[in-house]
Amino acid sequence: MKLKIIFFIFFIFKGVFLFSQATPPASSKKDNPKPINLINADMEEVNEHAFNGNIVYSGHVIAEHETSHLEADSIIYFRDKNSIEARGNVFFKDKQSTLNCKKLTYNGITRNAIAYYNVKLVTPDQTVETEEMIYDANQDVAYFDNWGTVYKGENITHTKVGKYFVKDNRIELGDNSTLESPEYILEGSDINYDSKNKIATFNKFTRITNKKDPTVYVTGSKGTYNTQTKQSELKNDGKIYYQGKILSGNDLFFDEIKGYGRGIKNVKLEEPKEKRFLMGEYAEVFQFKDSAMITGRPYMVKIFTKDSLYIHSDTLIAIQGKDKKSTIRGYHNGRLFKSNISGKSDSLVYQETIGRIDFYKKPIFWSTGGRQLTADTLSAYLNSTTQAVDSIYGRSHAFVISKVDSLSAKLEFNQAKGRMLHAYFENEELHSVDLKGNAESITYVEEDSKTKGKERTGISISVCGILQGEFFDRKMDIISCKLNAESKLYPESKLPEQNRYLPNFEWRDDERLKKWQDIFPDVFPYNKKESGKVMEQILEEEEKQNAKI
Repeated sequence: MKLKIIFFIFFIFKGVFLFSQATPPASSKKDNPKPINLINADMEEVNEHAFNGNIVYSGHVIAEHETSHLEADSIIYFRDKNSIEARGNVFFKDKQSTLNCKKLTYNGITRNAIAYYNVKLVTPDQTVETEEMIYDANQDVAYFDNWGTVYKGENITHTKVGKYFVKDNRIELGDNSTLESPEYILEGSDINYDSKNKIATFNKFTRITNKKDPTVYVTGSKGTYNTQTKQSELKNDGKIYYQGKILSGNDLFFDEIKGYGRGIKNVKLEEPKEKRFLMGEYAEVFQFKDSAMITGRPYMVKIFTKDSLYIHSDTLIAIQGKDKKSTIRGYHNGRLFKSNISGKSDSLVYQETIGRIDFYKKPIFWSTGGRQLTADTLSAYLNSTTQAVDSIYGRSHAFVISKVDSLSAKLEFNQAKGRMLHAYFENEELHSVDLKGNAESITYVEEDSKTKGKERTGISISVCGILQGEFFDRKMDIISCKLNAESKLYPESKLPEQNRYLPNFEWRDDERLKKWQDIFPDVFPYNKKESGKVMEQILEEEEKQNAKI
């Protein structure tokens, strides 16, 4: 027997949907809806006191409507609403999608079905399980708001609120959502997952974790994640965590498979264990090589107990060897600042693990009290306990200059030079120097006077193989001159001005770094256009490279 029945289902959602931007599918009515056809039923029953007198069909009930097919243990039809309510073992099929549940209402006008209890939707691309679902047969969209699971093979999605677009194989997820596979787990809110392209897009805080190595993960409030290539792109507040390090910046990219990350604008590479930060405008990190490169006005900050060490170069490279020793290399315009010492050179190497800093190509150091040290190469050593500079070693053409009176405008200098230099610090001030090989010195000699205090007696010029000097009250005195030593004391009036300087004398106090911000060459004056030049060049090169690809 084939009957035409007309009926309607009126439903009330259990609450207002507060959990996500994902919203239930809008009802779409047709101008001339077709009636639902009853194909089979073993029994029909009418009870005027139940279901408003509408007919109840039971026993292998089959009904059809347009592209939809329904089977159930029993159904109730509503004569004037073109709607049904199915109960028992319900099987609903529309096009290539099937739905099983214990209860289902179907509206023949809007073609919306609401499934209840042990709901399972199977499509060619995904399977969805939940306890309550709205299915729009016109738009092929499924919606749930009381926890559900979407899966295909080993890829599993858990979410409180979900909207699944069957045709596009795309999922909009609400709060407390999880996308999971054997290789990764993605946890967050407001996630839109395109199963065809394997790309998850998120607009609220989300965390993506590498399940094989949970110490590797990314977080962010806006970005995308390709579940196939394992590539993340993050905007604004994104962070990449790997090997105890944290990379952040305005625009981040991370490839888990290659272990490669990139940051653009306001980039910071933090290593909490070492209390060290690398900052700049552009960075690349290489997880498997345990190295990183930062450009665009980059600088390093190493936090100590009493102060901090600041280093700048046009390019900074951080490397950690297999022996777990960390090294920071700086190329071009190298600069260093610490509370009691500052320096410059073309390039530098900071061996962080052993506390050694090597300066190459025209290096210069300044210490407190107006003291200047130069050589072809200079190496500073930090005390592992106090974290203060305790010695400096200079190789070839070493030169030490100290102003006689740092507060005076007079250009009078104590000087010493030689092939090799060892300088020693006490209480974070330069205390003594040893010079070896063709050592020379010019010092202003003062002696105590009972009536006038310190009284200058002349200018001493010394030449020897080994020279030792000490600083008393911030003034350098030569205390020892050995091996073929020659010394002569000249009255000030007898030594011409031009003879009061050793060969290659150069006083560079105007270049001295007086505060940490001076590590940037453009700090006086600060030119925004010039400071951004390096970054613009990098972006331009990157665009050209992408165009080739």
